[in-house]
Amino acid sequence: MKVQPQNTICIQGGHVFDPSQKLDQVMDVFIENDTIVAIGNAPVGFKAESTIDASGKMVFPGFIDLNAFLAEPGFSQKGSIASETQAASQSGFTTLVSTPNSKPVVDSAALATLIQEKAKQAGFCRVLPAGALSAGLEGEQLSNMHGLKEGGCIALSQLEKPFKDSRVIKQCYHYAAGFDILAMVTPIDEALAQEGVMHEGVVSTKLGLAGVSESAETCALTQHLILAKEAGVRLHISRVCSKAALDLILAAQENGQAVTADVALGNLVFTDINCLDYNSLMHVSPVYRSEDDRQALLAAVNAGKLSICSNHRPHELASKMAPFAASESGISVLDSFASVLLNLVAKDELTLAAAISAVTSSPASMLNKSIGQLKTERKADICIVDKDAEVTLQESQLVSKGSNNPWLNQTLNGKVVCTINAGHVVFQR
Repeated sequence: MKVQPQNTICIQGGHVFDPSQKLDQVMDVFIENDTIVAIGNAPVGFKAESTIDASGKMVFPGFIDLNAFLAEPGFSQKGSIASETQAASQSGFTTLVSTPNSKPVVDSAALATLIQEKAKQAGFCRVLPAGALSAGLEGEQLSNMHGLKEGGCIALSQLEKPFKDSRVIKQCYHYAAGFDILAMVTPIDEALAQEGVMHEGVVSTKLGLAGVSESAETCALTQHLILAKEAGVRLHISRVCSKAALDLILAAQENGQAVTADVALGNLVFTDINCLDYNSLMHVSPVYRSEDDRQALLAAVNAGKLSICSNHRPHELASKMAPFAASESGISVLDSFASVLLNLVAKDELTLAAAISAVTSSPASMLNKSIGQLKTERKADICIVDKDAEVTLQESQLVSKGSNNPWLNQTLNGKVVCTINAGHVVFQR
């Protein structure tokens, strides 16, 4: 006896768009349980339990975020796995890579498992935890890499936390290579950064704020590239922010090194000029650099060389009320991500194909996961978008606990109207 599917959905009349599959036309999408079973024509005998009218809308693969701080455990005043994944689902995300800088740090399999279980209970997004590359993120000893991988960690990350010395970096990379684990770092030379809080240049001098030079990024990056190549580890440079660093990464790729990179969405929108009024919302890490840097990063995304991450860092109001340099760094992004991304497309700064690839097939490839594509027999991770709709996010509409959203009260082009995670509608408006 044939088992009848428990969940069947037809997404009807939407403009299906997935550059990785060369899909760009009005078609129907058919889902059984958690899987896409057909695109175009319904399978024989298919009967939809529910139909979603996507007429006049775009149908994309579910978005993938390579860098999101979910605040749990340890920072309940900033957010929770439930609140932040719900915010993510409203921007079309179906998969998030969570950062390991919780309290305690994610350097045990038990904690990695707990994060995944809490995400499943919330039911909004798939969360793939990144474990700590070094124990406690202290940069002195190796973490339990094998245990973290067995516990479901998709990668091991040091974020921008310093290592004690280059020997520790080398050891971490050799062990990560031995376990075939992706290593993720945001290179920064602390001595050169000199506790800077913004890009070093004319604007930082005018404001009297300590700056972070490009050399603080490029010197550290060069070291990581050399040691990673020697170790044979797969290396991902997280949140590149300067043209100089980007050029080094592209050169390493051309020389055959297994290195990938992403850029934070904010670095495609803002520059150091946005810091002129001492707006603490512009205090972020990595810093916003010059317009030339921004243009180089946009060009790299358009060329398919960079993925885009949220760099989501939710904070309570008090953490941003201090003077610029004393405030906590970071912005809350997940509530606004899709609209900001599509606004860059509306302004002709990104092509639609490049923007969608940078948050779907590109990060999926880096993670070596079979997600991020509209393809039969793949997970039904889908977002439906009204690309031309204008949206103005009010503070009362925030789902993330983070109040530090720089796009509040701004009118942007594009909004998500439905998100489907593994065949289940998790958001619909």
